[in-house]
Amino acid sequence: MKISEIAIRRPVFTTMVSLAVLVLGGLAFFRLSLGLFPQITLPIVAVVVPYPGASPEEVESQVTKPIEDILYGINDVDEVNSTSRDSVSTTIVKFKMTADPLQASNDVRDRLAMVRSSLPREIMDPIVTRFDPNASPVLTYSVSGSGTSAEIRLLVEDLIAPALERVEGVGNVEVAGGDQREIRVEVNRTKLDSSPVGILQLAQLLGSEGIDIPGGRLSSDEGEISVKAVGHYKSVEDIASVVVMGLPNGAQLRVSDVAEVVDGVKEVRTTARVDGQTGVAFVIYKQATANTVDVVKKVHKALETVETQLPPGIKVQKIVDNSAFTEATYLELRQALFLGAVFAVFVIFLFMLDWRSTIITAIALPISVIGSFFIIWQLGFSLNLISMISLSLAIGMLIDDSVVVRENIFRHLERGLEPFEAARRGTEEVALAVMATTFTIVAVFVPIAFTGGIVGKFLKEFGITVAAAVLLSMVVSLTVDPMLSARLVHKIGPDFQEKRRNHKIFGGFVRSYEALDATYRKVLAWTLRHGKKVVFTAIALFIGSFGLIYLMGSQFIPRGDQSAFLVHLQMPAGTSLAETDKVTRHVERLLNEVPEVTTISTVVGPDEAVNEAKIDVLTVPREERKRSVTEIMEHLRPQMDTIPGLIYSLNDADIFGQSDKILTAPFTMLIRGSDYEELERIGREALEIVESTAGVRDVAFSLQPGMPEKALVIDRVKAGDMGVAFAQAAMTLRLGLTGHAVARYRDGNHDIDVHVQLRPEDRETLDSVLQLQVPTNRGGMVPLQSIVNVEDSILPATIERQNRERYVSITANVAGRSLGAIMNEVQPRLEKIEMAEGHRISFSGDAQLMDETFANMGIALILGIVFIYFVLASQFESFIHPFTIMLSLPLAMVGAIVTLFMLDLNLDIIALIGVVLLMGIVTKNAILLVDYTNQLRERGLGITEALLEAGPTRLRPILMTSAAMVLGMLPTAIGAGAGREFRMPMSVSVIGGVISSTFLTLLVVPVVYSWLDRFTIKGRRERKMAQQAQDHNENS
Repeated sequence: MKISEIAIRRPVFTTMVSLAVLVLGGLAFFRLSLGLFPQITLPIVAVVVPYPGASPEEVESQVTKPIEDILYGINDVDEVNSTSRDSVSTTIVKFKMTADPLQASNDVRDRLAMVRSSLPREIMDPIVTRFDPNASPVLTYSVSGSGTSAEIRLLVEDLIAPALERVEGVGNVEVAGGDQREIRVEVNRTKLDSSPVGILQLAQLLGSEGIDIPGGRLSSDEGEISVKAVGHYKSVEDIASVVVMGLPNGAQLRVSDVAEVVDGVKEVRTTARVDGQTGVAFVIYKQATANTVDVVKKVHKALETVETQLPPGIKVQKIVDNSAFTEATYLELRQALFLGAVFAVFVIFLFMLDWRSTIITAIALPISVIGSFFIIWQLGFSLNLISMISLSLAIGMLIDDSVVVRENIFRHLERGLEPFEAARRGTEEVALAVMATTFTIVAVFVPIAFTGGIVGKFLKEFGITVAAAVLLSMVVSLTVDPMLSARLVHKIGPDFQEKRRNHKIFGGFVRSYEALDATYRKVLAWTLRHGKKVVFTAIALFIGSFGLIYLMGSQFIPRGDQSAFLVHLQMPAGTSLAETDKVTRHVERLLNEVPEVTTISTVVGPDEAVNEAKIDVLTVPREERKRSVTEIMEHLRPQMDTIPGLIYSLNDADIFGQSDKILTAPFTMLIRGSDYEELERIGREALEIVESTAGVRDVAFSLQPGMPEKALVIDRVKAGDMGVAFAQAAMTLRLGLTGHAVARYRDGNHDIDVHVQLRPEDRETLDSVLQLQVPTNRGGMVPLQSIVNVEDSILPATIERQNRERYVSITANVAGRSLGAIMNEVQPRLEKIEMAEGHRISFSGDAQLMDETFANMGIALILGIVFIYFVLASQFESFIHPFTIMLSLPLAMVGAIVTLFMLDLNLDIIALIGVVLLMGIVTKNAILLVDYTNQLRERGLGITEALLEAGPTRLRPILMTSAAMVLGMLPTAIGAGAGREFRMPMSVSVIGGVISSTFLTLLVVPVVYSWLDRFTIKGRRERKMAQQAQDHNENS
């Protein structure tokens, strides 16, 4: 017994199963986490190592290279990129996409532990970050009020951050800005020079004096007692009174005799403010699997409790709430999902004018959609932009199977059959077609789910969600629909058609459809007689549409308007923090003049790069402003161009919520080679080409003039003669200029650094620092200047490397023109640059991702077509007629390309997904036509008679399914809310493709069917029988 017959004969069982699906789906829906992107982690790991005071070359040689060497040998490493800048090393390790992200980060940490002992002692602890689009910042707050910035920062660290880190779903809380308390031992060089000790000995002594040392255990009959010598400093006076050495006159030389001990703050090399007000900020990161919206709500509630415990005058202000875009996108997609369902159901009523049929078919939607939530939950997916777009675009597909089944049952009712028999026979006739259409959609989306690269990780949920939803829809259409049709529908009377024709509201539509049906019968007969003209016209349209691709722009992914943008400022190397801050405040004034801007959050000196600044700019929501974020940025650029010496970039808000250390600019060019001078020459020529290209903005060349350097070259002969070790001389210099934290001062639960350094007035000039005394191995002291030679040089501002090879880069943003068009113009011009052997140009960023993604999608498309053929050949038991059905594929491309072109949309990954989606959708119409034609031929009709009967008979379900598909996706295509840029290209390409495929399929497929049938066994047999009959008639 077939599944549909079981459902018809056991209505209670079918109803209970359907209700179970609804209940399970409903429960799963409330358990699904809500986020912007799928819950994936990529095997990309960033390692950031601060090395205060070190030049880029020192960072490269002493930190970056050793880290690169140790990390490059890890299994499955695909690429190692590094950047060495003043005081900081950044290394990005990209593993093969098949690697386990957690294992990758653990491997990186293990290797760093192995190399840690060989790195300079002065480096700060390495920061290892795994790229995770979901473990992203969701909230940013600023704290201001009465008290010093150091006190406010301490309040955040001690009270606010710990309370929020205990909130369910919160990953961690990062605190930025504000002064940090530090005990400063400011050495007076004049007093130190008159004493028998140097600054190095002073630092070593303070370090050794300020520690606790375990003494062991004291054992007795009563038990054991732990004993330790307590040496940590408990007050500033403890530090000041430390005895440095005894003097010949019997007096004691104490720290206070050569230095002033100050309870102060660390030297400011970074400053942060919000809307011009300096303060402390903290950023809240959610856990990867946590629901973004829920986490934000819980944080808000926890913060209300914390605020009651804050001292008077302390104000906590929310700066950024990234859940707003997520929630707005979700609500927009939910609305599109609902409206799409309403439109699709209306189509059914419009064609049938029977409320029972409408309700029966509409029941398929909630079961399929809600049931899909259970499948999504079981597979470990989340409710996000990708899965919601999948379901909103699948609305038409989810109702299609039910439309086909219900329409065929309705057709039998119109012919006078009883509901029970009409349900059984109607379902049986189209069951094969329904299964074939569903399996072709699955065949297309399975390759998408396993597309390689970064994009494949994101598309996995899309493919599996759609495949699961349509499979569930197929089961519903073959069980619930026929069961309800047999039980709820009454037999149709002979006057039903006349009543429909005379309907007060929709009678005109019924009469129009009847006229269309009559016209189609005539047109179909004409096309079968003039097949060559029809096919050649279709081919011309197909070729012509592909010609439009060369006129269209292309890009990797649409630029979304999140009501925010980022400003990055860079002044020439060597610019002081004060001068950078002055320029930054000027930019802030420009931003304040923009009426749409609501909040300006600034960090000057990020990662202690004092010549740089980053500004996060928030605007009013998109629906409250006339200009897009892109237009606002275009308005600002001419004003910022007038600021002398400033290099800047304006970027859309990062949808991934990740550091720009990992993500790159849309246009990123890498020039590799061994000769640095040759790299600079090639880079300068390439820079001229890029800057002269239309549509390029914010061009930056990594090889910028560096910071002036005084290289102190130690004369090893003199040093050796005087008994001075190189390490002691270098450390003396570092202590004088940068200083070093030599011990910890304990104040309650806080350990505070004890920092030894020359006082400010003694380190204003290099000559003053070089008068510092260095100990010799003979027990004496000599000044630094007696063993060093000073050489002037210019340091590179940044040193970039990829796979342990130096390169220079040119980066740029894109505006007013597609990335593909820019690449097509730039690449031929770059090929004309003469380059020495071993030097080459390559592209990274969006250009590289675009090439990789288009290639992967091309492979997925080809595999999808191959799998479609496998499914169709198996379903129809034919090697020939699957090609007839697959003719719908190129016919759909015509509408997709023309629609994208007419709406001036770029060809990007989102539009390509729509094209692939089309491959599974548009075969549905041809399957319905070919399947019924085959059934009529099995009943004895000739090929022409069968086609003339099948076309008009299947016209209504074809138009119904196509209209339901188009109207179901229309809200997704025209919605103007949050996330519009990410869903519009996909839905537009599908809508255009469905429309063109529908009309061309109705005309072209019958012609090609009649042509290809000549090559089938059945066709050859029919022609032979027809020839024999003709010969018999002629002989008689």
